[in-house]
This record gives sequence, C-alpha cells and structure tokens, in this order.
Amino acid sequence: MANFKSNNEIDGEIGQTIERLPSMQRGVSQLLFNYLPYRTVDWEDGLAIVQLANIRFSAVWEEERKTTLLKEIDQHFDRWRARGGTVDTVFPLPLREPERYTVGAPDSIDATVLQAALICQRCGQLIFDKKFQKGESLRCPHCQSPRVHQFPFVFVHGCGELYTVQEWMPATKKNADSGALDATHHPIRCEQCKKSTDLYVPGRSDRVKDMKVLCRKCNAEVLDRFTARCHRCLKQFKKDGTGALADESTGTVVSKLAMRLARYSASDTYYPQTLSVLRLDRPRLNSTDDRISTTLYRILPQSRRPDANVSPADTIRVLSDRLKAAQSDPAEQSRLLQLIAEIASGKSSGPSLTEPSLLQSVSADLEKAIKESLAFRATVSTMPAAEKARREGGTSEALAQDVQRRQASLGVDELLYVEDLPIISATYGYTRRHFEPTYEELGAQRLPVQIRAFPPLQKGAAQRLSKAELVGTIPIPAREGEHEGLFLSLNPDRVIAWLALNGVQLPSLQLPPIARILAALEPADGDRYYDSIWQLPVLRLVFGLIHSLSHAAMRAITRYAGIDRTSVAEYIFLPLLGCVVYDNSSSFKLGGIATLVRDHLAAFLQNMEEEAIECLYDPECADHKGACHGCIHSPEISCRVFNHGLSRAFLIGGHAPWVDVSANNRINGFWESNGSAE
Repeated sequence: MANFKSNNEIDGEIGQTIERLPSMQRGVSQLLFNYLPYRTVDWEDGLAIVQLANIRFSAVWEEERKTTLLKEIDQHFDRWRARGGTVDTVFPLPLREPERYTVGAPDSIDATVLQAALICQRCGQLIFDKKFQKGESLRCPHCQSPRVHQFPFVFVHGCGELYTVQEWMPATKKNADSGALDATHHPIRCEQCKKSTDLYVPGRSDRVKDMKVLCRKCNAEVLDRFTARCHRCLKQFKKDGTGALADESTGTVVSKLAMRLARYSASDTYYPQTLSVLRLDRPRLNSTDDRISTTLYRILPQSRRPDANVSPADTIRVLSDRLKAAQSDPAEQSRLLQLIAEIASGKSSGPSLTEPSLLQSVSADLEKAIKESLAFRATVSTMPAAEKARREGGTSEALAQDVQRRQASLGVDELLYVEDLPIISATYGYTRRHFEPTYEELGAQRLPVQIRAFPPLQKGAAQRLSKAELVGTIPIPAREGEHEGLFLSLNPDRVIAWLALNGVQLPSLQLPPIARILAALEPADGDRYYDSIWQLPVLRLVFGLIHSLSHAAMRAITRYAGIDRTSVAEYIFLPLLGCVVYDNSSSFKLGGIATLVRDHLAAFLQNMEEEAIECLYDPECADHKGACHGCIHSPEISCRVFNHGLSRAFLIGGHAPWVDVSANNRINGFWESNGSAE
C-alpha cells in the first residue's frame, strides 16, 4: 500500500486523506467487473485518484473445478491472437499450467495513489513541485486557492501501458550513430525562462485538443498539445530489430508508439476482459423427453450424443431437497414427485441413443451449442411465465389473454421464468485503448491490442487463505451462481416463413422445422464471438434475429425488474431459437425478474415491441447498422459476443447492416412479416 505523504512529501488535505488509505471493500459484483487491478478510480469523495492493485480472495477454487473456466480462457486467447491482438507473456498456458492460476471469489483490493502533476481548479496552474512544509495546507502557488487536484488525464497505449502527466514525459529521439529511435524524457518547461513554475492550462475544457500549456511569465506557448511515446513497446521494437529510422520515416514506429490522452475514468483507459460460461454437469431436474430435446438429440451423431453424466441417485437427492423447499407450492411438489418417479423407473432417461441422426454432419460450434441447449432443457428449473404469474395471483383472466396475444404477435413460442441458470462469470485480464484486438492510430491500421494480466498474488493474500503455494500465481476473480431470468424462444415455423421473405429457401422439407433451420446454417469455424457474422448469409439472419430479440428484452427488463443495464446479461441458445436474459448482479436471486413476471408481464412484452427498439439517433442509426449505444447495444460485460450481429432491422425491418448505407438492401422484419410469406 503506497503512502501518499512519503512518496510526494505532501501533507495538507489530499495527503492526510491518502495516509489513511485502507484496502477497498466492495461487493463481489463490483470486484468482479468494475474494481479491478490497474484500473484508475476516484478515492471515495474525489480528493485523489488511485490505481487499484493487488486483489485478495475470500475463497479459492479447487484444481479440478478450474478446468472448464481455463479452457474457455484459452479459447479466448486463441481468438484474440487470430484477430491480430497479442497476449501478455506473463500469462501461463491455461491448459498446460493450470496450477499457476488462482481462481476464486474476490474479497477486497489494494489501492495506490496515482502519481501525477497537480492542477489548480481555479486558475489552471500546473504544479510539479510537491515539496510542501510539514503541516502546511496545500494551496495553489499562483492564486492561493485550496482547490488543487491531481491532473485528471492519463496517457494509454494499446499494449496496456498507462502514463500520467508529470514534469518529465516519455519521448523518443533519433540515435545519431545508428539512426534508430532511443527512449528519452522531455520536460514540460518554458523554452524562454527555462522554468516549470509558471505554467498553466487555460480554460476549463476537457477536450484534449484544447489543452495547451502556456507560461504566465513569458506569455509564451509551451505546448500546443500533450504527447507521449510508449517506452515499453520501443524496448520490444529494438529487441526485434524494428526500431530503425527507416521504419520511423514511414510512420510505422511512430504510430505504434503514440499514446492517447484520455480522462483517467474514461473507458479508453481500461476495458475488463470478462466471460460467462454455462455449467453443463449438473444433475437432471427436468425430463428431456419433449419434442424439441428429442429433435436436438437426433441432430447430433450417435457417438457424440450426451448421456446423463450424473447418477440417478444424485439426481433424486437434488430433487428431494427441492421437494422439501417447495412445501408451500402443491403444484411444484406434484411435478417434482412425478419426475422423481420417472427417474426411479427409468422413464426420463432421454431419447434413445440408437435413433438415427437427422443430419449427415454437424459442425463443432453447432454441436457445442446443441449440448448447451440440451443441458439447459434438462438441468435448469423453468416454468411458463404466464403460469407463474397465475399461481402467484399477479394476473387476471383478461390480463392472461393479453399476455398470450402479445406473445403470439411477437412470434414468441416459449416464454419461461428461469429459476436457477448456472453461470460462471470471471474476469481474466484487461486491455487499454480498445476492447477489440486491433485499433487505428495516426493513419496506421490494425495496431495490436494486448490483453494484460493482473498482478500476481502476494504473500499476504496467500497467507490469508493458508495456502503459501499460491504466491506468484495469476489471480482470476470469478463467481459461480444460479441466476433468475427469462427464456424467450421464437416459433420455428414463423422463422422459416420469415427466412423465405428474405430470400432464404430451406432444404429438407421432411425434417422437423428446427432441424431444417440448423441444417442451413453455415459453420462459424470457431468464431465463437461472431466477429465475421455479416459474411455468412443464413447465419447472420438467424443469429441476428435471436441476438437482437435478446437485446430488446434486456433493454425492456431493466425498466420493470429494477436492474441496471450493466447487471443484465444474456445467454444465446441458437438451436432453441432462443435466449435467456438474466440478472447477473449477484450470485443469489434478488427477485426482480420474479416480480416482473408476476406484476408486469404484459407491460414488458409491450415495451419490448415498442419502446425497446426505439433509438434517439434515428433516422441515422436505422439507415446504417440499426444498432448503437442509443438503442440495443449493451455494455461489454453484458453481451457475450461484444454486440456483434445486432440490428433492429431483423425485428422491425430496415437497411441491411452488412452493406454500405448507399446500397438499397432491405431486410423484411420478423415482426413485420406476421408469420406469412406473401
């Protein structure tokens, strides 16, 4: 923990506050998604800027429990590199060295003061000299105002480096002998008086282009803009032999080293790299002998069909525990008793594994999606939303009919209340400058963004867990919980009719509707985040429709469930033509979605159809992609595929998002078609 007073020799209000700086205690969700290592945030009441540092865990996972999560992280790394990004070499190989990772529930995080120049909020005076007398109140040396704060802008680079504005700034110079670039530091100093004591930033604009530095004494312009160069990358370029002057003349090295000035709290300075994984190995809670599950089983090759990986005894034990908890719900008790009897007699073992496959071949990504869908159908407790509302007395007969009418109008086949969606959420690193693998700078294209690792676990954190062997391991804050949500799926026949309206004629008329749709989908070739979705003619329509429906539901759910947009997440089940939108704010159920189902189900459906697909940037948004932060885009931590494949045009019709605005390509909206191809 840094001591601000000893580091900066400041007493006064800021120093006295930081001298008492403890570890930050926050909720698990905040420590999992927001208060993360190397992020810069306000210290409590804004008196100082701190950078978060070492994380501490309340508990850690056993080695065997980490396997699924580390496999997912390894796939994230492969995808990142394939798209032009880089991964910090500090990261161990997730699958080969799992013991070098520590996964667990975060408890607190240390913070250190961000070392930066000070600025007077009244006159704009820059203060680099921090040597004040003991007990002296911190005041501006020019106007004596006590409104002195740290300069709130920092430099960030795609490699993950962050520099603050100080008297000496990182720069480069040409080596006279070799012609290569060398690292150096340039002072922010007046060239006429050779001093830094009378510098100020005029005006109060937060726009970077307006931030000039002037000298009061000489009335001269010292800087027309702040600049910095990344020394970490320059060192790597020199090691690789790419720092020659010839490269500099083309702008390549300069572009790669250029850092961006941004406010310390802006998104440019920190993007957490998060993921959500559905747990697939739970005991069965439902019978899988329904029509949809049978079809999905038969799509898979016989040798790769999932069988029950939990014994019937374990399943009956779980169901018995739920039976005890459902004493006040006779209907649920009856359902559970019937299911226990079916499992005991062997009647709910699922479709026969010897039935012939419906499709000749299934891609790897579709196979995984089908297995996730089957696990959802078999292991997650669900109930028709209208039935739950009726049981809890939240709907009249007239209101139930209104819900049914609106559901049919939207083409929603199933609308289920989800009680216990098993999701693992984790944050495994961070990036700066951009959340995508590449970015642009000074005309240069596809500059790499690096995923950086969190600081290794410290001795104190390991001792707290009584696990000395964890010292030096890479921490991954994670949470596994059962979340409540809403499952929405689309009517397969209506989707087929909609595809026909948009020029897609499906083969294999003899197959069940869902099998016909899945048979026509192009393989994503491991592109789990659908970065290239617009190049796949059928998949972009089917996935785009479901994904856009999911985001419209997420937007509507925040209004009626009392959940913030950053606390609503999604899970897409493409083989089910559906999605689950769920409350991701904690590992236990807060009841907001249950309240929505009981009291606001009809209003939710109406809002999803009307208000949730409006955009304050129309008509410009509708004429381009049909999706932006003003309508159905969601925060990065909420969308599993980073807002790819979205457009309101899939729902309400409009310009095709995969072509230029000048092209006259239009999509017939799913809600326009009303289920009939004319």
